[in-house]
Amino acid sequence: MDIQVRAANIDDVELILSFLSQKAKFDGCPSGLEATAPKLKQTLFCNPPLASVLFAELEGSTVGFALFFYTYSSFLAQPSIWLDDLFVQPQMRGRGVGTALLMHLATIAQSKNCGRIEWTVATNNTRGIAFYKKHGAQILETIRLCRVEQASITRLALKHLEMTG
Repeated sequence: MDIQVRAANIDDVELILSFLSQKAKFDGCPSGLEATAPKLKQTLFCNPPLASVLFAELEGSTVGFALFFYTYSSFLAQPSIWLDDLFVQPQMRGRGVGTALLMHLATIAQSKNCGRIEWTVATNNTRGIAFYKKHGAQILETIRLCRVEQASITRLALKHLEMTG
């Protein structure tokens, strides 16, 4: 199988949006997708870009994508990669596409001296968990993802301004 992995460019914005939509449907939250082509252009193709996208192509079609960005591990004192999205179209799973994307990402991580690649996986995604474990991922059961969404960010920021201003 000749799987090609390439970096997305600004002409791929609609394709990125299409894959984000497919991923949102797979995750069971299509109404949560707020990304738009203009927002993607503004954030993925600014200088420096806030995140990067890889596409996997097989038999002349784009069949998978990975969206990632750099973070920093204070414990390692090294950069890390946060893999925000990894998605392979259902009919293309089991053909090495996800593996090709992870290997390409590992090559990038190694070239940037990253100490880790991290991401989340839904607890009910047993096929995904098995795939990740097969490729050396540890599933950390003792930590939880914490999220502060926009309304709470606004509330916290206003509270800070009231206290300091």
